[in-house]
Amino acid sequence: MTLIYFLIVIGILVFVHEFGHFIMAKRNGVRVEKFSLGMGPKIPGLGFKKGDTEYVISALPLGGYVKMAGENPDEEATGAPDEFPSKTPWQRAKIAVAGASMNLILAFVLMPVVFMVGASVPEYLEEPAKVGWVESGSAGERAGFQRGDVIRSIKGREVENWTKALSIAAANPSSTLAVVVQRDGKDVSLSLSPAADKNGGGEVGLLPEMPAQIKSLTPGMPAEKAGIRPGDLIVAVDGVPVSHWVQFSNMIKKSIGRELTIVVRRDGGEATVKVAPVKNESLGYGVIGVVNDIKMIRQRYGPVEAVIKGFKRTVDLFGLTVDVLKQLFTLKLSVKTLGGPIMIAQMSGQAAQSGLADFLAFMAFISLQLGILNLLPIPILDGGLILFLIIEAIRKKPFSRKVMEVSQGIGLVLLLTLIVVISYNDLMRMFFNK
Repeated sequence: MTLIYFLIVIGILVFVHEFGHFIMAKRNGVRVEKFSLGMGPKIPGLGFKKGDTEYVISALPLGGYVKMAGENPDEEATGAPDEFPSKTPWQRAKIAVAGASMNLILAFVLMPVVFMVGASVPEYLEEPAKVGWVESGSAGERAGFQRGDVIRSIKGREVENWTKALSIAAANPSSTLAVVVQRDGKDVSLSLSPAADKNGGGEVGLLPEMPAQIKSLTPGMPAEKAGIRPGDLIVAVDGVPVSHWVQFSNMIKKSIGRELTIVVRRDGGEATVKVAPVKNESLGYGVIGVVNDIKMIRQRYGPVEAVIKGFKRTVDLFGLTVDVLKQLFTLKLSVKTLGGPIMIAQMSGQAAQSGLADFLAFMAFISLQLGILNLLPIPILDGGLILFLIIEAIRKKPFSRKVMEVSQGIGLVLLLTLIVVISYNDLMRMFFNK
């Protein structure tokens, strides 16, 4: 099923991208010889020809292309008016930019649908970024964060909720971020340097308020045997007051085989139980078999509000993607953050299992990234062609076929290198980041 969901995502995004090139080429009078969904040899029986264009589905689903007359540098143009090189730089630029534009448009269309369909998310993600816990030894502790701080801005960007705060931090590992928090009614400036996690993203060790309240129990585990009940609020462990779920969880993890005295609040009173955590062999730390009571909310809005929220979310994601690219090109962000087809396939399956809204949101995010990446001024990408066309318009004559062949070769080497890097990252995540 993961493979099927992956093919659905890639198929839709590639089709939309190539359709942009196709429709703009047709509008500008360029003869399109082939429209392929997929790369490599065409699959026999899955194709047809209409007019000048052959429509095919090819064997490799990781891509697609529109073949326009006279487009390839190694192809001798005849000078026919319906060939790609015969068009003005402006017309060719419009054709080149149309694919990425369609991906960006798709993202802006899908995101409002996500808010109309609705999805269940932890309530705290949409609440103001009020710090409820600072992990010991974390980037947040080193920066001087305190419980009760409310994050107002990061890097000059207003922070409305935890979603925005965590997203900015994740996109800026090992960078120094100027943060403004509200503390005791006053604005306090802090300098935060998110630590790089095992996948290369930024980690700060800051968590929202999260009471240590029990949602459910695992049958047969120590908590159930000791008499802990769903709804119990953990008040203290061995005489130490407990105010946060992470604090309680850390106490349990470090106490394998040791009997703990736990005070819980229930039905307006307090009760005391004794529990000895057991070792979880796969995780390597102590557990008692309890699940936290994280409040969930369903985000579902009418068409008008969904469009507003969807547009805003897409703009935020656009800004974060550009920020990540800046970090990569300035070598402030590890290449370990890059993911390829394997990672996209895994996330496609996970998003689909989470529901339609998550699946559409994931597709919108990947479409947005595909659109932005294709506009980078790198030969073989649409952005590289646009750059050459701008230069051609300035110098008022096209580049020689030799120059275009060499640039395409350089672009191909860069692209293949990138594919090797992201494939390596994907495999490392699969086998070593357990």
